[in-house]
Amino acid sequence: MNFLFKYLVTNFYLLVKNREVMKISASVNELYKKLLDLGLSEEELERKVKNKVEEYGDFMSKQGVLFIIARENGLDVRSSDIDDYLYDELEEEVDYDEFTIEISDLREGMSNIVLLGKILSIQKIREFVRKDESMGKVCSFLLGDPTGIVKIVLWDDRVDNINQEYFKPTELVRAIGGYSKLGQNETIEVHLGRKGTLILSPEVSSKKREQFEAITIASSEYKKPKSNLEPLKQAIQHNKFISAVKGTVKIEEFKELVLKSGDKSFLLTIYLEAEGFTIRVKAWGMNAVKCLKIVNDGDFVSITNLAVKENKYSTEKELVFTKNSSVMLI
Repeated sequence: MNFLFKYLVTNFYLLVKNREVMKISASVNELYKKLLDLGLSEEELERKVKNKVEEYGDFMSKQGVLFIIARENGLDVRSSDIDDYLYDELEEEVDYDEFTIEISDLREGMSNIVLLGKILSIQKIREFVRKDESMGKVCSFLLGDPTGIVKIVLWDDRVDNINQEYFKPTELVRAIGGYSKLGQNETIEVHLGRKGTLILSPEVSSKKREQFEAITIASSEYKKPKSNLEPLKQAIQHNKFISAVKGTVKIEEFKELVLKSGDKSFLLTIYLEAEGFTIRVKAWGMNAVKCLKIVNDGDFVSITNLAVKENKYSTEKELVFTKNSSVMLI
């Protein structure tokens, strides 16, 4: 597919997307009014929205936040005028368990990382002066899970988490929206800046909590990480989310769809040959357009943050782009 065709597809999709956004916005306004009718004041509702946005960070849009608040208050969040897959995307955005990876799976250059672990030790806050003479703050702590240990670095406003009641050794914490880079001694560390956030003492099952109780600095720091990642074919069968996959692309189909509303969207289906077998990968809407602009038949790529779905017709497992998916040529 040539550049001009891809360019036209992109611009046409943006027009279609704007119409769909307007419909979602209308539904959002309706939910806003219904929440006020329940007795919530505008100040209280705005505070709830702000808290949710801070809690979910880049994993949840403001529209999605309002849908969550409405659902928590028992309101119907679906509309017959909007296609179901758009709501499905909103609901998938907040399931952090699906996006959480093990420390042993960390690799340099990853983004939108979600980790769940036990605080093992905390370093003191350090203040510094930037080149523009503004003041900055940084601190770090060690996070452990059953597969290993990693240094988490907090910057500026995120440093304030250190002073909260539940931020102390032995407590569980979920780190969201981090990025990985090589630190001292060529070891990988995860940084949380403006777009990152921490959820202190997150709700986890008693079984999972027991897995973290035995973790100490000694047992985590010297425990060798897995020498090999779980084979992709096995991971797809047992997990709802794949953090990263590499393979050779074969474009099967790129098509225009007519939604229930009568508007149009797009679906890109590719086959990815990876680790000795082939898996179907689907991208909807804007993800389809973005992916098509990057990949061609025969390209070797890395795709991150994919959901595992079962095809309704063939019952075969396939990979589906999420809001946080990205494609990179290798």
